[in-house]
Amino acid sequence: MPTPRSFALHALAGAAVLAGLTVQADAATSALAKPDPAQVQGVDRALASAPPALKSDVTAALPTLRPYMVTLMCVQDDRATQGLVAKFVGSRGTAMFNGWAGANSPGKRIRSHDMVGCLSVTRIQNWKRVAANEFRFDILFTAEDSGESYLWNTVVHKEPDGTWLIA
Repeated sequence: MPTPRSFALHALAGAAVLAGLTVQADAATSALAKPDPAQVQGVDRALASAPPALKSDVTAALPTLRPYMVTLMCVQDDRATQGLVAKFVGSRGTAMFNGWAGANSPGKRIRSHDMVGCLSVTRIQNWKRVAANEFRFDILFTAEDSGESYLWNTVVHKEPDGTWLIA
């Protein structure tokens, strides 16, 4: 079972992945806002809230979950996720993600958010094991500028090669 220290080390490793994704996103398009340090810490706190029964799977899935969540919270327009969705979405895919380009992002569903900055991850709730290789949870995103929030359902699936991707 991962310790808080090992979870923190995985979070630091995730930060390196996040930095790489930010550079990749900037190269592809400037349609992603930049999260502030408090928002990144909010993502880490929310991911650390996984129940003990899911903690090891969540830790293994951090290289996918952390940049996926930061991408979702920082989408500014429909071009923002082009090229990134393939990195996060598994072979099973979902109808929502097939051809998805950000129109259904949490920021797009919050009416008064100005889309200039990132949403914040307030918490993750409703953690549930679906199968030995799959779990789900809801992310509560909040727009600091308007106070609005949106609950985003996420299903994570372990691929045959051991990689955890969004189902």
